[in-house]
Amino acid sequence: MKKLIPILLFPFFVFHFSFGQQTIYVAASNNTGIEDGTQEHPFNTIKEGINAASPGWQVMIKQGTYIPDDSWSGNPHTLFLKAGVSLMGEGAGQTIIQGIVVDREDSNLSTGLEKLRFDEFYFIRGAHTGPFTDRNIIRNCSTEYIEIGCAAGIPPPDSLLGANYGFIIENNSTGTEGSIEFRHGAGISEIAVTGNSCGYIQIKSGAGYTYLIDNNEIQYGIFDKSAANKTTISNNRIFNGAIVDQSGGNYDLTEDEFIENNTINSDENSPAFIDEDYKAGIIAKSRSVTIRNNTITCTGNVSGIRTSAGAPMHVMNNTIIIDEVQSAAPDPSESTCGIFNYSGWGYVAGNRITGGNMGYYSKAGTVEFANNEIEKSYTGFYSKGAEDVHHNIIKDCRGDGMILDGLAGPVHGNVIKDNAGSGIRVLRNPIDLGGGLDTCPGLNVITGNGNYDLYVEAISEQYPLLFARFNVWDHTDPAEIMQFDIRDGSDSTGLVMVDFTPVGSLGSEALILPDIGLFPNPTHGSFKVQCLKSGVEFQSCKVTDLLGQVVKSDNPEPGTRQIELNISHLPAGIYFLRTRIENQTIVKRIIKI
Repeated sequence: MKKLIPILLFPFFVFHFSFGQQTIYVAASNNTGIEDGTQEHPFNTIKEGINAASPGWQVMIKQGTYIPDDSWSGNPHTLFLKAGVSLMGEGAGQTIIQGIVVDREDSNLSTGLEKLRFDEFYFIRGAHTGPFTDRNIIRNCSTEYIEIGCAAGIPPPDSLLGANYGFIIENNSTGTEGSIEFRHGAGISEIAVTGNSCGYIQIKSGAGYTYLIDNNEIQYGIFDKSAANKTTISNNRIFNGAIVDQSGGNYDLTEDEFIENNTINSDENSPAFIDEDYKAGIIAKSRSVTIRNNTITCTGNVSGIRTSAGAPMHVMNNTIIIDEVQSAAPDPSESTCGIFNYSGWGYVAGNRITGGNMGYYSKAGTVEFANNEIEKSYTGFYSKGAEDVHHNIIKDCRGDGMILDGLAGPVHGNVIKDNAGSGIRVLRNPIDLGGGLDTCPGLNVITGNGNYDLYVEAISEQYPLLFARFNVWDHTDPAEIMQFDIRDGSDSTGLVMVDFTPVGSLGSEALILPDIGLFPNPTHGSFKVQCLKSGVEFQSCKVTDLLGQVVKSDNPEPGTRQIELNISHLPAGIYFLRTRIENQTIVKRIIKI
């Protein structure tokens, strides 16, 4: 019996080794005829490696060229994956699959592809309830096309959306014409698309997902035509195209779509605009969106940001450079604009715009246009909206600095200077430039303009008087202001008359006072507060009720320029935000709904 012991132990040892194995090896160069998936005797086809692997295992594929022999959708060279099994190559330039890769198993187990080159990838699994503990991974691969086209999640009894497959798609290359696309049904998983180099990223999915599209290099553009998801498009570099947002957005006035910190170059001949009605570096047609801190450079007949979104729609702290023009456009809505705004309520603040037919054109319900700088546009600012316009600098435009087409909010604290046309041109009244019904403080500096500082074209029996008190004009003597700086009913019969009381000469910097942006407002509970003047920071921040009692406070760290507060614990009503900046107290009203 002692002689039998080694014989009995040896088979047991072999079986135990196979059961615990976590890696299957594949090498196309193995032509010895001995194949068991070990590193010494690898399989010579990937299909054999996948078939031998169990869920949780990895198939390590040595360098070489592999030609799959299965067929799918008319392609005779298809490699089918196994759920729970990942494939690892030696590099996208070394491990080459000449064919397409397909994952079609219905499973809650994830798969992975890393360091491989293949023609195309399709993830077409059916619906599954989960749970999904791991996301599927496509990393460091080279391909022409990635499509995630799985079915919707199956709703569990206590939710509207079922679980669905999550993804990490990072550091892949599809070439300048390739695409990463999402065409899957509704679900609730997280999807990250980061560090890729491609021609397009397209999102056409159902609702419920959390997307992060971050730090990609994209030739032509990002197109989001999905349903209501939480999406952040950030830190991407687009070389000749656009970000187009036509997503479903939210239904409860919360911010869940962010386009931020991207660098976009747009030429009018970019293929990104083939199916678009207008051309712009960012086109927003979504239910809601926040566009901030982007740098957009446009060449030809291309605008910077063009929005026809719902609410909230915030455009903040973007830098936009557009080709300068020599003549006015016949139709402002068809011209190149730094920002074209035809959206619901929101804030437009802290943007820097150079060039274009219009620096800013508004037919929107925007709450506030503040602390923006516009220069070298043909017309700096054209508003048919009702925003509070304050603390902006509009200068060196070839035409008029500011055109107000009726029903605008108060206009105060702006610097409108050195424009070739009029400083402010009024087409319709009522407008409050100081001392009117909006209790506007005035304090606009309107100087150095080629035509009148204030040029009134409005004819109105209902509003025969335009208030423009407490502003700084080219002249200080009231008679000279009336003669040289303001053109109104005293110059042409039937026009609205201007009621003005000038103030003394003030430098531009004296009017650029600290201010804050507050959004969303109204709010369900959470809101953000941001310093709108550069170089300043919060000293204190607190929320009080109507009786002055403090109900929420925050002591920001030094250098803080943005604070997020939550008053969801408070009943609906009106509250006041009191912030301290540069030893000045700024009070804003908050509506809790």
